[in-house]
Order: sequence, then structure tokens, then C-alpha cells
Amino acid sequence: MKHMRILIIGLGALLLGLGLYSGERIFFMGFTLIASLIFYALITNLWVLMDFRYLQNITPVRATKGEKALLVIQIHNDKPFIYPYIKVFYQTPYSVLNNELKEQVLCILPFHYEEIKEEFICELRGHYTLGIIGVEVGDPFGLFTFSMNLLNRSYHKPLELNIAPRVIRLASLPLPQIQAEGTTRQEFLATEEPASLSDIRQYQYGDPLKKIHWKVSAKLQDLYVKNYETNTQPQILIFLETFPYPKEGIARYKVEDQMIECAVAITHFVLSKWLSLQLIIYHRERQQLIGKNPGDFTRFFDYLAALPFNSPFRMDEILYMESPGFSKGQSIVLIVHDMTYRLFNQLCLLKQSDVHPLVLVVYYGSALHEDIRQMVEELNRREIPCLALHTDEQIDQVMERAL
Repeated sequence: MKHMRILIIGLGALLLGLGLYSGERIFFMGFTLIASLIFYALITNLWVLMDFRYLQNITPVRATKGEKALLVIQIHNDKPFIYPYIKVFYQTPYSVLNNELKEQVLCILPFHYEEIKEEFICELRGHYTLGIIGVEVGDPFGLFTFSMNLLNRSYHKPLELNIAPRVIRLASLPLPQIQAEGTTRQEFLATEEPASLSDIRQYQYGDPLKKIHWKVSAKLQDLYVKNYETNTQPQILIFLETFPYPKEGIARYKVEDQMIECAVAITHFVLSKWLSLQLIIYHRERQQLIGKNPGDFTRFFDYLAALPFNSPFRMDEILYMESPGFSKGQSIVLIVHDMTYRLFNQLCLLKQSDVHPLVLVVYYGSALHEDIRQMVEELNRREIPCLALHTDEQIDQVMERAL
């Protein structure tokens, strides 16, 4: 295209020079023709960009992981000349995750339209901004190309797609509290006596100093107090590590998606058994959700579906702050993407203190890191259930193999 532009402009300059030199009208006519061609190419390109018309939609706008969605983009030509070259840049969820753009070149006849259809599988949970984001147009003679970023245009309305995690139904979990037969549900009674820890909340005026949780307060730079409860059946605690996965790109998204899917599956299973559950997440401050029956699952699901992974705390730090509140016989579930030696030692100490951990280690790549694999095997030898899940596996299948 650049060579064609140089050739045409050079030819025009040559004709103009010959006309001025010789005075022959034929050269001026040739120059006028070349100038008209250049002017037409320039005007048509600018007209297309200034009056660019398109329609786009996506169905459905809310999907569950594994479902199919369809993106449709229509480019309309309501002008009396052809669109010989128009390149459309757009995004699908996969291109968003890989920070790429998809493109397609169209040629549109006058008063017609062309359609781009892209069907894809909703692979990973999240909120995605999709659709056309820019165009590049060219004239019939290949002289000029102009591009336009539609994201800067006031009339542009990007498409929004929300992909929710799927709910995998588990047959069992290797936790003594769940496997025990004849367990009855007990209501929790608030008390100030140091029986077992119910939850941790921010300090309120009038709270006794003995209830302050000094480890959490020191980490979060704010005062937090302990709520105690008396009960014969402690809550099952789920800790989800939201410290960012160290690798960027698709690896991070797949690890986060697998961790959320595991948390959703375990939450659904525990609540369906009418057992008390507490989900604990650390971001800039401690967050918790408490449920006791299947009706509470929707609240957990909505929270997990939109959960960001931006915590400054690793799981060994979280366990160090939380472990003083664990009661004997309590079951805890840890969902992590890394296994450190400090976390390994903490799990062994908890087991010796009659606290029953279940650990899920999510990993990405061809194989689990050798150090982590050895720690996983050693934990299982010590009767601490620890399962390694690849990002392409399903938790129910891994559980079936392990049990």
C-alpha cells in the first residue's frame, strides 16, 4: 500500500512537471485525473470513519462456565460506494485473557452489510468486556488506510458478559465432622467465655480488652475482637488463599478459576448437609461469610463468583493468625496454590492438636513441583488429607480417586 501511494504521487508529480515544462494539456489532464483519484480515496476513507455504523450483541449475557455463547457483529454500508477493505478488531473472552485482539477483513457492497459470528465456550469465570473495539479502512486503490479506536467514541457501548463458576456436586469429603454418623445440628450461643471461636469482628466501644485478637489486629493495623460460642458441633472453616498467583496471563486465570470452583463445590456440599460453615477471606481486611443450611448457598455463590485475588497475605500467614481460635475436633479446609514449608509445619501441628485439616493444592503446568509433591505425599502419610488438583481436572473426579 505504501509503494502504491508513492507510485501514484510520483506519477502525479511527473505529469505536473511535464505539463509545466511542455505546456501540453494532456499532461495537465493526467495530473487532474491522478489528483482526483487521490482526493476520492482520501474523502471516502474519512467518510466511512466519520459515519461508521455497526450493531453487535452477545447471547447470553450471563452464562455458567462450560456453556456456549455467541457474539454477533454487523458492519453496515449504507453509502453508494463499496467498502473494499475494512478490518474489524474485536475481543472474545479468550483473547481478553491473553491480552490479544481478534481481527477479520471484510469487503462490503453498497447498501449491504456483513456479519461476523463468533461462537465460543465460556471457559473461565469472570466479568468480560467484549465486542468490536476498533476498525481500519482502506480505499479501492490502496492509497490510504485509516484506523479508529471505538473505545474513545461516546456512542460506543461495549458488551458485558458475566461467566459464573459451575457447581460441582461432591459425593463426600474426607473430614471427620462430615463422616461422623448421628451428628446433630446445634445452634451457636454467643458467650464471652473462651469456649470455641465463632468469628472475628472489628472492635466496638465497650468490648473487653481480653477479647482483642492481637495477631489479626497487628497484621491488619486495626483492632479486631473475638466472638466466642458454646456448641457441640464447631463450624467447618474454609480458608481460600487469594494471594495473587505468581505467573501472569492464562495461568493465573486458570488457577484462580479452579480455586473458586473448589470453594463452590465444598461450600455446596457442606451446606447441603445442614452443617455450619464459615468462609474466611483475607484482603486488606478480614472478611467472612457464615451459613448453616442450603438456603445460604446463593449468598456464598454470588460472593465467590465476583471474588478478586488481591490479598497481601499468604496462607501460612492467615493460618498463623487464625489458629489460636481453633477448637479441638474442628475441621478446616484450605484451598491454596502454593505449599510452603512453614504451612506444612503448621498443618502438622494442627493435626497434633486434634484439628482436622483438608488441603487442596491447585497447580498449573505439566507437573507438580517436586518439593510440593513430596510435602503432599508426606501430609497424606500423616493422615492429613491433601489433594493436588491440576487446573484441567475436576474436584469430584480427584476426590473419587483419592477416596
